[in-house]
Amino acid sequence: MENNQHIGMTSIEIGALWSAYFSETTTKCMIIHFLENVEDPDIESLLVNALNICNKRIPKIKELLSKENVPIPQGFTDEDVYSGAPRLFSDPFYLYYIWFMSSMELQAHSLSMALCARSDVSDFYREVLNGSADTDTKSRELALKKGYFIRAPYIPTPQKVDFVKKKSFLTGWFGERRPLHALEITHLFKNAMTNTIGHTLITGFSQVTKSKDIRNLFVRGKEIAAKHTNIFTSVLKEEELSSFESWAAYVTDSTNPPFSEKLMLYHITALNAVGIGNYGVSMSASSRRDLGTHYTRLMGEVALFTDDAANLMIEKGWLEQPPQAANRDELAR
Repeated sequence: MENNQHIGMTSIEIGALWSAYFSETTTKCMIIHFLENVEDPDIESLLVNALNICNKRIPKIKELLSKENVPIPQGFTDEDVYSGAPRLFSDPFYLYYIWFMSSMELQAHSLSMALCARSDVSDFYREVLNGSADTDTKSRELALKKGYFIRAPYIPTPQKVDFVKKKSFLTGWFGERRPLHALEITHLFKNAMTNTIGHTLITGFSQVTKSKDIRNLFVRGKEIAAKHTNIFTSVLKEEELSSFESWAAYVTDSTNPPFSEKLMLYHITALNAVGIGNYGVSMSASSRRDLGTHYTRLMGEVALFTDDAANLMIEKGWLEQPPQAANRDELAR
């Protein structure tokens, strides 16, 4: 096979690696704090494995970017973790966090690998996907073992192939609504869980943030996450489908920050950006008009919050600029 590593990286390859560096350094900082406080030996083993994966990926990303003379992002370092801080979350949340992040990595990195042309970059993402899939499996199995696994709602097993016969299949706000189909349930359940994880995370961050402007933003984000969770779970409950309750108990009463405000603000901003993408996918998979309206409205609310968070990062000089295309008009002047 022809060796194509001498070919320059495309914008997609550079952007994907740049973004992955932030993701890995953020996750590493979170795990460092978790490991200082974890008590369950099984969850500790999962965290150690996840930390080892981060420690392998970060140097590899640096190596790939350095080959192209791309400046290594500052990202996050051990200085963004405050050693000795009391635990902010309980052990079950540590497990949920690793499970959630590995699932998110599978989505993001599969797209990156599909769009990469250079063999060294695609090989890296193939290795990343294998590691994320392994962590996802271990997290799920451990959640089942510990009794923490949250199963999606059950529906009757179809007895035959059927076809839509009435346009009322699309009805949402007006007329008789049909029951939710399996894909709609999937996305409602996933978005409810994602918002629950986000709500737990931002609840903890809001307790330990000292800057008033960031704390106010986190409180607002906490309210948004709770509201969105309630909307998704209420739709499921209307269909008499099982849902799950708040995870507020997984947050301790600590008010001492274990992370820098820069890391906490970036983490919430990044997760909200992922949430916007999830809502878009969910909208495309939902046939009932009321669901599409929900996703459109809620997506706008998250986008506004994410924009305000990014502006706050800019004001504080914390938002690193991604690699970008040349400004031809500026060059011409």
